[in-house]
Amino acid sequence: METEAINEELIARYLLDDLPEEEQARLEARAFSDREYALAIAAVENDLIDGYARGELSDADRRRFERRFLVSAERQRKVEFARALAELIPVVATEGAAQAGMNLAPTSWWESLKTSLKGLNPVFKLSMAAAAAMLIIGVSWLITETVRLRARVAQLQAERQMGERQEEILRGQTAGERARSEDLTSQLQRERERRERSEELARQLERNRAREGSAGPSIFASVFLAPGLPRGEAHRPKLLVPRAARLVRLQIGLEREDEYQSFRAELRTAQGQAVWTQDHLRPRQTRAGRVLNLVVPGNLLGTGEYELTLKGEIDPQKTEDVRYYYFDAQMKE
Repeated sequence: METEAINEELIARYLLDDLPEEEQARLEARAFSDREYALAIAAVENDLIDGYARGELSDADRRRFERRFLVSAERQRKVEFARALAELIPVVATEGAAQAGMNLAPTSWWESLKTSLKGLNPVFKLSMAAAAAMLIIGVSWLITETVRLRARVAQLQAERQMGERQEEILRGQTAGERARSEDLTSQLQRERERRERSEELARQLERNRAREGSAGPSIFASVFLAPGLPRGEAHRPKLLVPRAARLVRLQIGLEREDEYQSFRAELRTAQGQAVWTQDHLRPRQTRAGRVLNLVVPGNLLGTGEYELTLKGEIDPQKTEDVRYYYFDAQMKE
């Protein structure tokens, strides 16, 4: 590679961590594939160390150098070595210049060092060669460590982004669960209010009966609805309801397979008009089998055909049809 293709100022900026990431990556890739370029980096690093030891760096470069190079004991030893060498080289260079009797043009620190070393003894030359090798190894380690740290930073950024996406998904799921919970709470509240109204109506009827001095039972009419009776059956159950009846009891028979813990009963006229609905009906065991007792205010019924739909309650939000019951009601004086 031609010498002029090596930009020492660019290398110095890289060593002082003063390059954009893209430029640093390009320079490191070239150093891995070009041994001469790696040696040039080591040479520029030597110049920086020497400049720092001689106090020739600018304030900004000095601060960058201290942040970059004075972070380990090994690099501090290199700086101390450069300081000691800076005190030795001027003496040797002066003696060589006096012997040659020539005014040489200014050269780089690296060229001056090579010229000065020519007159030194072999032991010192060997020591200097070992120090140069250590500097090259240090530069290689620095590049390798920088690449590794960048890869680690990229991995951490990817993990952080993944964590943020998972957190967003969890927030969405939490919001959905919260909305379902609020909807369920609202439904339970409505069911509770409807049940309380039904109970209050029954209590009111009892109070009215007591005020009128009636000594009879609170239920004046009752009918048993057997399971499996078809709608068109000519002899379906007949319910005789006195005009003065305040309450009517419907006893609903269950089959053995109707193993729900609670039921919902919906009473309608033959024309489909809703008359009465009651939830959370619990079955009672009798000699004839399991039955449900549904109590309906007597004033809601009139002469006509009625259909009762029985539904099994699976959970507070879900029911399924179990079976249908039919009966005729007739008002009497």
